[in-house]
Amino acid sequence: MIWAKYRNWLLLLVYVLFFLHTAIWHYWGYEGVGHLGFGEFFGTLRNGVITAGTIFTILVFVHALFFGGLFCGWFCHWGITQDLAAGIMRRFGIKPCMAQLNSKIIPWVWFLIIIAQVVLYWVFTGFPTELSFNPSATPVWSGVPRSILLICMTTLASGFILIFLFGERAFCRSICTFRLWFSWFEKFAPHKVRQTRECQSCSNECTASCPMGVQVAEEVRKLGHVKNQECVKCHICIGACPHAVLKTSFRKNEFHQDGKQVVPTAVLSSSISWLQAGMAVIVLVLFGFDLGGNISLSLGFITGFMLIHIWQSRRISAIEKAIAVLIVTGMYFRNDLNDFRSLAKGLIAIAVFLLAARNLGFNQGFEFISGKARETKVPAILLTLILLLALSLGAREAHNSILFHQANAAKNSNDLKTFVSIMESCAGAHMNPANAYFDLGNAQLALGMYEKAADSFQKSLELDFNDHAADSILEKLFVSGRFQECLQISEWLITRSPDALRFRIAVGNALIQLRRLEDAQKTFADAIVRFPQSHDALIALGEVKVSMGKADEGLQHLENAYEISPASASFHLADLYRRLDRREEAEKYFAEAVAADPENLDLQIDQGRNLAEQQKFRPAIKIWESALEKAPTLIDARQLIEAAKYELQKRRDAILGK
Repeated sequence: MIWAKYRNWLLLLVYVLFFLHTAIWHYWGYEGVGHLGFGEFFGTLRNGVITAGTIFTILVFVHALFFGGLFCGWFCHWGITQDLAAGIMRRFGIKPCMAQLNSKIIPWVWFLIIIAQVVLYWVFTGFPTELSFNPSATPVWSGVPRSILLICMTTLASGFILIFLFGERAFCRSICTFRLWFSWFEKFAPHKVRQTRECQSCSNECTASCPMGVQVAEEVRKLGHVKNQECVKCHICIGACPHAVLKTSFRKNEFHQDGKQVVPTAVLSSSISWLQAGMAVIVLVLFGFDLGGNISLSLGFITGFMLIHIWQSRRISAIEKAIAVLIVTGMYFRNDLNDFRSLAKGLIAIAVFLLAARNLGFNQGFEFISGKARETKVPAILLTLILLLALSLGAREAHNSILFHQANAAKNSNDLKTFVSIMESCAGAHMNPANAYFDLGNAQLALGMYEKAADSFQKSLELDFNDHAADSILEKLFVSGRFQECLQISEWLITRSPDALRFRIAVGNALIQLRRLEDAQKTFADAIVRFPQSHDALIALGEVKVSMGKADEGLQHLENAYEISPASASFHLADLYRRLDRREEAEKYFAEAVAADPENLDLQIDQGRNLAEQQKFRPAIKIWESALEKAPTLIDARQLIEAAKYELQKRRDAILGK
């Protein structure tokens, strides 16, 4: 490919497009194309909704039938991240040695989990009976941690640490399920790195440069092409060949020979691979829903290796201590949602690792990887315990997964009692427990289980606090007339966000509905002390004063609010003056309120009523007709117009003496 020399620029372009897509969705509001992850394909198998990600996956798979693993070498954003990590490490003087891993246990584990989820969905919900198309069904950022620190920690574990221990693209070679699929495609794809003329003497630069650890030189000499299924067609070997012997092509040539691919012996014994797989499953089950599958599997892989190395050497090296401290510290602060602080912590963690990797000796560890690890056997008792623990946790997770699918099936059939009975026992084990408790709270609210609903809503906010969810919960409870539960949640929200004024106002509003006016007055007064420039707090205090029969005091608070924000306070002043039978003063504020919110038809109806109550029927009719033009089906406006016209006719008749 003539553009191969521009590979690095193309890799950069992939990330530019990646973040541009995110920015277009989140900041510029275009949501026509959603998440493009391969997991969308399995989502379509489950529910029959074809998304942009489904189409993208199918296109990539069709491409792979001809080009094999080229996508991994040129377009996979996680492969690019690993290449960047390897490049940064080289700049720091860290040159990881390639260690052939060969084990595919972990990719198979993850693949079987994905397939099992599809099958379970079919069992309890049924096959999708029809296909629908919604390219934006899944948000762009789906599956990506909100915390930038957790993203950095994922990059550290799945990128830098794995590369440090086992060489470039270690994640691809040992953990990535998608890489497993592309290996299958590579077996049949005609696009290969091929020999074009006789090899001359060299130092096997092509093999040494391969980020996937493929024995390029040996395969080319033996077969005339690279047959190894791990090849990602990155063209690095082509550029490394000092005699320009290699190029990619679809067509076989005179050098092509049939034969088996060359697979070097793995550096780790099979028992170590099983230990790592067991640890990966344990970490995935215990922390995967909170961390994500990518980092969980990587942490398990790293932990399994460090465990057997420490056991074999009877000591823990300085770099291993540093890695352990970094990971534990990073996981402790993983939910830091302050973007700047989160990014700073993540970059510091990566920088500390780079300094540790460059300055703390790990020679014995590399000697173990390149020599002893191949022959080292994990003690049978240790391996058995790890695998039994992994199996038991996996069985528990499978049981929970079955429960979740049963609950979803009940929810889809509107069997809320069954849904609640299931979810009350396992919502905390859901992959997204905050959403699970939110859905549980909604179902309990619909069934009249009000106290339990409030508890579920509060648990949801405790797990994943966000303003939108909090406002939605308060609105649901308030509209449902559950003012005591609304008060409970609001008071908790104040302890969680003491600087959020609207939660204090929510407390006061709930107290008003509970007829605890003195408490409401105190709540609003305290809010004004804390937020003296808040017109909302002044309006709320003014309204409660009026409800307590202290109209003059209430009016004064509303006037103060008007000075701060005329547009917000004008309606409340208009309404209060009207209730006080001071309609001419109300008229002024109604005009301002309508000017501030011209689409509020209810406000215009009240404005007309205020005029009609002053016998100003013609301007009232004009206002109501204006509202009727905007909403021709507005029955109230028609009735009021007829009533006003009737009053005008009566007035005319009275003047004429009829």
